Amino acid sequence: MARDLAPEVERLLQFRDPNIRKKAALCSIRIIKKVPDLAENFINCAASLLKEKHHGVLITGVQLCADLCKVSSEALEYFRKKCTEGLVRTLRDIVNSPYSPEYDISGITDPYLHIRLLKLLRILGQGDADASDRMTDILAQ
Repeated sequence: MARDLAPEVERLLQFRDPNIRKKAALCSIRIIKKVPDLAENFINCAASLLKEKHHGVLITGVQLCADLCKVSSEALEYFRKKCTEGLVRTLRDIVNSPYSPEYDISGITDPYLHIRLLKLLRILGQGDADASDRMTDILAQ
């Protein structure tokens, strides 16, 4: 069933409505957990989700990328080369963002997105000195 639905879910990842993109990303996570050989189909779509402004889409996109990195070494290399800079920039923007009551918990802006980003950066930085160097400034902050 996952193999049959994968192309439709992949198409929905590029849909206009952010809520549909979020749900499609959640479906993608389940699909790659059940059928890891389909991971390569979702790499480009997952990378595009990392540039999202919508909070729900961004957080599920980060989780999708982390799960893709766990099941595919090809995805891991792709995200190391293409997305590390963007992830560091996103984390820096969140850390330096002004107060936003929508995602603020005890004075910390969006701690759940912080955690997801840090977990993905940990995966990307393991065993790669270049990726680790790009992350050093924001992690020290």
